Amino acid sequence: MLKSPIRLSGNTRADKLRERGMTMLELVIAMAVLAIGMTGAMGMILAGVQSDARNKNDTAAVVLDQEILEMFATYQTYPTAGTVLINDCGTTLATSQHLASVVGGNLPAGNGATLYTAATAPFPANVGDIDWTQPAPALATSVTAGYAMNYQTCNGDTYEVRWNVTFADNENNMAELTVSSRQIAAKGSRSSMLFSIPTTLHTVID
Repeated sequence: MLKSPIRLSGNTRADKLRERGMTMLELVIAMAVLAIGMTGAMGMILAGVQSDARNKNDTAAVVLDQEILEMFATYQTYPTAGTVLINDCGTTLATSQHLASVVGGNLPAGNGATLYTAATAPFPANVGDIDWTQPAPALATSVTAGYAMNYQTCNGDTYEVRWNVTFADNENNMAELTVSSRQIAAKGSRSSMLFSIPTTLHTVID
């Protein structure tokens, strides 16, 4: 007696096809999708790192501005004459000491770094801030008084600091001090950091 050949059902054939695994085309498509997703994730990670670094630099600049404001405020004859000796963490006397001038000037320009005016300010809120598009005033060194300096922090970063002293009330010897700074070099980095946005603080001292 002859036996008829065994035939696979439709469901069994489908199961066999599924067991053959992924084709090369499917694998390439999966890798392409994964690569696109990883590229987007890397962009977000880099943006986060840059944002953290920028926030750190801004915080350090604000602290530096505040420190200089306090140094000027404790100078008893400010803002009529003289200098304030500011020390940083430079490696030599020439780079670690700065004779910061505190001599004030009359409105509207004052003495020191150039200020934004209503005609030059990019936004109304910037009127009276330090204009960083202008050349820096004379740098304060250990032997020369000035209204700007390259301040080196103890972690090796360098900030350019500019300030302006403007008499607000000559009769009462009242002046406005404007201090602004931005990071220009980081320890271990050969690249300039002039893209850093300056921070600016104002105070009135009499």
